[in-house]
Amino acid sequence: ALMPTLDCLPFYYADRCGIFKDLGLDVRLHTFNAQMDCDTAFARGHVDFSYTDLIRAALLQSQGTGLYVIMQTDSYHELLTARSKRVRNAKQLKEKMVAIARHSVTDLLLDTVVAQSGLDPSTVYHPQINDIVLRYDMLRNATLDAAFLPEPYATQARMEGDLGIYDSRRQHIRLMAFMVTSQATQDKRKKEQLQRLFRGYNKAVEQINRKENPDSIRRILLSYPVKAETADSLKLPQYKPYEKPNGDCVDMALHFLTYRNLISPQYTGDTLVNTQIIQ
Repeated sequence: ALMPTLDCLPFYYADRCGIFKDLGLDVRLHTFNAQMDCDTAFARGHVDFSYTDLIRAALLQSQGTGLYVIMQTDSYHELLTARSKRVRNAKQLKEKMVAIARHSVTDLLLDTVVAQSGLDPSTVYHPQINDIVLRYDMLRNATLDAAFLPEPYATQARMEGDLGIYDSRRQHIRLMAFMVTSQATQDKRKKEQLQRLFRGYNKAVEQINRKENPDSIRRILLSYPVKAETADSLKLPQYKPYEKPNGDCVDMALHFLTYRNLISPQYTGDTLVNTQIIQ
């Protein structure tokens, strides 16, 4: 289960460019525009591997879904305000609507922005718009005052005149990740497939960073969909090969869930991360 974001681009690239096929790996990529939909497909056993964030993964595990987080990413979210709303800084968010996905990284980021701005949390409204493409569209037509967006939608919104007022890279908040079902890790065949999956991912990262097959990357972006102008001007990140989850980021996710009373004191998250699966 993937989402049309830059985080997931290497997986789409590996599939499109035949890297997975060369590794003898039969991968079925399912695209969802909302993390909640990825979660649902994952929890119901429709997929073995899913895009997520550390907050969502810990919440799912605490509720009984068998899973392990096995990879972290460098993805970030930007808070943008609709051009026509004339909101120039976070202090002007009082009595404004800011779109987030509930109990996720964007929920935590809104808390961060509100606290830093000295606003009363009750004065900032946060409608739950889980679908990132819909969130982008609602920002563009000014149905919303502001929204958190990942790439490439943040770049596209800025190109169309919306204003970025916060970037999660400022606090080095890196909570996006990938998780696998615990059932898949107990299956010898699927465990071997996971190892191939990450070999394919690393090879895709190498090729993207060397700017190989730019036409394939452009076609993937257009299928997300983003506009041709965005695909042509978008600056891709310098992707890292497979990266283990960071303990500090896991602690941040657990702290958020604890102070929101979303997990019981008995849940410690000790089994959330397991990287031995692909070694």
